[in-house]
Amino acid sequence: MLENITNKITGIFQGLSNKGAITEKDLDTTLREVRVALLEADVSLKVSKDLIKNIQEKALGQKVIENVQPGQQIIKIVSDELTEILGSQSSELNFKNKPSVFLMCGLQGAGKTTSIAKLAHYCQNTLNKTVSLVSTDLRRPAAIEQLRVLAQKNNIQFIEPSSEDVKDIVQTALNQSEKLLSDILIIDTSGRISTDEELLIELKTIYELAKPQENLLVLDSMMGQQALSVVEAFHQTAPLTGFILTRLDADPRGGVALSAKYQTGLPIRFFGSGENITDFEVFHPDRIASRILGMGDVVSLVEKAQKDFDNKEMENLQAQMMSGKFNMEGMLKQFLQMKKMGGMSGLMSYMPGVGKIKSMMENADFDEKIIDHQIAIIRSMTKQERSDPDILKASRKRRIASGSGRQVHEVNRLLKQFEQTKKMMKQAQKPGFANKIKNLLGGNQMPTIE
Repeated sequence: MLENITNKITGIFQGLSNKGAITEKDLDTTLREVRVALLEADVSLKVSKDLIKNIQEKALGQKVIENVQPGQQIIKIVSDELTEILGSQSSELNFKNKPSVFLMCGLQGAGKTTSIAKLAHYCQNTLNKTVSLVSTDLRRPAAIEQLRVLAQKNNIQFIEPSSEDVKDIVQTALNQSEKLLSDILIIDTSGRISTDEELLIELKTIYELAKPQENLLVLDSMMGQQALSVVEAFHQTAPLTGFILTRLDADPRGGVALSAKYQTGLPIRFFGSGENITDFEVFHPDRIASRILGMGDVVSLVEKAQKDFDNKEMENLQAQMMSGKFNMEGMLKQFLQMKKMGGMSGLMSYMPGVGKIKSMMENADFDEKIIDHQIAIIRSMTKQERSDPDILKASRKRRIASGSGRQVHEVNRLLKQFEQTKKMMKQAQKPGFANKIKNLLGGNQMPTIE
């Protein structure tokens, strides 16, 4: 997510750390490079110019704080300004009415229907709200069926359209959701193109009838600057209250995320971070700014871990590690939890120094499928073999390789990795281990300023 802009900006600031001092000329050169990186990431010209201007004004007027190196102060200013452009703080949903009505609109192919299911799942499982869904998309083949299936699959109430008239569908859904005592009614609208006058009129009709507390536009983050004209067309038809960005995980540039809030004044509420129903995150501007600057997003990682991990299971696993009783069963649980978190690449996207970590993984020719292969190998072991890998000799290794569909050398590689993991667990308990990891990920000191 946002790899291009993150890699370029972290590379630019890494250049500052290689200097013994930062002059005003160094600052000008650095900010010029930042501006180019922003424009290449599809950030609008206005946003790029204003961001650089604000950073320059604050950096030149900044007093040097004792014990804080000037390079670090500059990065702090950049982080603050990025956060301001992204929206300062996350925006809460409006739950004043019962049911609170959320209208969802967007272009064809933007991922609107899937985002509705993700939003409903989030509201039910994270916010503990009861949700009902209804579709008014009578144009796209199987659009209603798609939402129905997603609702049934995720235990979300689906209200069947009452007729072929969108007014009747909306009014019936409003009445029925009230009888069901739903906290939220989410209305799916037809996917449309901004120049389709007929469908825009239909959207306005639904908006005026439903009187929604939230009118959220689903935006494909890979649209680039075209997205801003789309926002304007929808906003004029039915006033929007915010955005949901889709495919941000697949967009290496991130220009829409940096431009949308600043140029429209509307907050980004959520973003899709994958294909699963749970790959849906609240948009925290400060955390996204931290990711762009290569400082990671450890808070979101912890929150994701708390949501996805079985606490009791993890406590038992941690106790095993600390006591030196870590075995193949524990390693299997680690792999399964990692898969649940989005695999190694999913985990690494939250970590500080992500660019350096990914580079190390690429240089090591790391393949995500290796984890699947290793899970298969461990599952081909007996209970005794998982508990005591030392008993694995040649004949057992051949049987395990055959049972998992892998090669014997892959079994040997897994066993070697297991021994290295055990060794690292012992080292992790020693003082200074955290500093070693920090140095590995490029924890350089920042330069001073003249």
